[in-house]
Amino acid sequence: MSFTVAKAQLGFCTGVSGEPIFSENFGAGIANGPALPLGVTSYTYIDSGTQDGQYSISRNAGQLGDWWQTGDHTGNANGKMLIVNASFNPGMFYRTPISGLCENTPYEFSAWILNVLRGNNNSCTGIEVPIQVRFEIWDATDTNLLASGAMAPRFADTFVNWVQYGLTFTTSAGQNGVVLKMINQGRGGCGNDLAIDDIAFRTCGDATSVATSSGITSFLQCANEPAQTFTLNANATVSVFSTPVYQWQSSTDGVSFTDITGAINTSFTAGLLTTDVFFRVKVAEDAINLTNLQCVNFSDIWAFELVTVLAPVAVSTTVVACDSAAATLEVMVNAGETAAWFSSPTGGIVLATGTRFTATAAGIYYAETINAQSNCRSTSRTEITFTQDAVPQVTSVEYEICPETDVVLDTEFTGGTYLWNTGETTQVIIASAAGNYSCMVTNSAGCESIATFNVLLIEPPIISSIDIAGDELTITLANTGDFRYSIDGFNYQASAVFNINGLLEITVRVRNVEDCNPVRQQFVRIAIPAFFTPNNDGFNDRWEIYGIAEFPGAHIEIYDRHGKLLAFINEAVTGWDGLYNNQPMPSSDYWYRLLYNNQMLSGHFTLKR
Repeated sequence: MSFTVAKAQLGFCTGVSGEPIFSENFGAGIANGPALPLGVTSYTYIDSGTQDGQYSISRNAGQLGDWWQTGDHTGNANGKMLIVNASFNPGMFYRTPISGLCENTPYEFSAWILNVLRGNNNSCTGIEVPIQVRFEIWDATDTNLLASGAMAPRFADTFVNWVQYGLTFTTSAGQNGVVLKMINQGRGGCGNDLAIDDIAFRTCGDATSVATSSGITSFLQCANEPAQTFTLNANATVSVFSTPVYQWQSSTDGVSFTDITGAINTSFTAGLLTTDVFFRVKVAEDAINLTNLQCVNFSDIWAFELVTVLAPVAVSTTVVACDSAAATLEVMVNAGETAAWFSSPTGGIVLATGTRFTATAAGIYYAETINAQSNCRSTSRTEITFTQDAVPQVTSVEYEICPETDVVLDTEFTGGTYLWNTGETTQVIIASAAGNYSCMVTNSAGCESIATFNVLLIEPPIISSIDIAGDELTITLANTGDFRYSIDGFNYQASAVFNINGLLEITVRVRNVEDCNPVRQQFVRIAIPAFFTPNNDGFNDRWEIYGIAEFPGAHIEIYDRHGKLLAFINEAVTGWDGLYNNQPMPSSDYWYRLLYNNQMLSGHFTLKR
């Protein structure tokens, strides 16, 4: 097995390649085809399943079972490619004329090629024929070979592998077209099947840079500095043209350029520059091509930009810190800018850089803008006044109030603004309910303090029991607190124990030390029943008086509703059987009067039969 070896090297433009003057991507679509025009190929078009000597144009390279199922190189939706199954005999399979080229101009031809045989499922192992294409560029008369080269033989890849091949050539004087030929240099058989896509022709020219003699490739000038003149030089960093010609251009936006009359040398002097401007040089092999954009290359762009830096904008021109605290002063600048801080409106040393500055002493501070790229500065500075003030001195108190009473809450700071958590906005409010109250107090400088008030509701005492042991009475409460006790309603004491010697009836009073309304409970030492039933059933047959023996000399008088005295009870006679003159009294209410040492208790009870 033998292969033809290329006699010329393939390669790409070493300078600057232009936009494609000619390109062929074989279109897009779901349906295969159409066939190439007559004269382009000697191979036979087939819609699918190409065999040796046949070709197709399709969006899928997988024409046969062991070929790659893949799309084209371009990447467009349903993009197509030229798919070739090499003939058994080597020979040309693609020929097309290319027009619209520039005379006496270097060009780059390129094409992308894929070996469609799947290397990871190779049915041609041991007998595989590699792909090998020779590229030839002829003049428009198809009589003079301008350039040629062949790719190295390529066997099947183990992955989809599009490879770009290139060839450079120069058109002849007076010629604006060429003929492209692609020739199969291997025989047909198992393998030698390929796809071609994205054929392109581009100009190839010098890679040119623009700089001053000192190497400046762009210049930023501060708006407040004097205008300058610059001499620019076009330097070929990669030379492709034999005898390059030049045309300098200028632009105000860096996009649309116009020729500068008479500026056709390698050097150009730009006069006093006072506004943004961009320069570049247009380069061609022949002066006749300078007016044809398809025949030229362009240098790098040299930019002159006038930098105007505005003064920063203060977030707040007056900043207040309270109780001698430090504060952050802040300005806003544009992207790519920062700020420098000073203690004077002009000159002075830089205190800090950045859009924020922490001031620790009261005073006036100044900020100017710095452009980070050009180091240009604003011509004026922004003034910010920093003052320090004391916070309002306010009251924070806890109050205890009696139920159903009010308390005055006073911040004790005048001349400020006030905001209570109740929504009120006065210095003083009236609170009638327990709870936590707070007020934000702000003085004229904007310093703030919070006055807090905790209002507690005094819990009334709860008497759980009154116990008597002999002449000693003890009051027991169900809750705790700072309470005071009394049995006469006038004299209150901290002790809950009293001597009640000689007292028939006691009214116990307990109040809070804050003198809230006391609770009271009456207690009678002699037990007087509310009713009795003298019906001889053994239950409540007598109106029995208990405890009267403890009070020598005490007696009880019983009256009917008309005030008639019916019975007399003392320590010797402790009860009444409901008889008067041995006659039973009827069911009714009766009245009593208990007398002892100038003390009298009266009331009534019921006789039920």
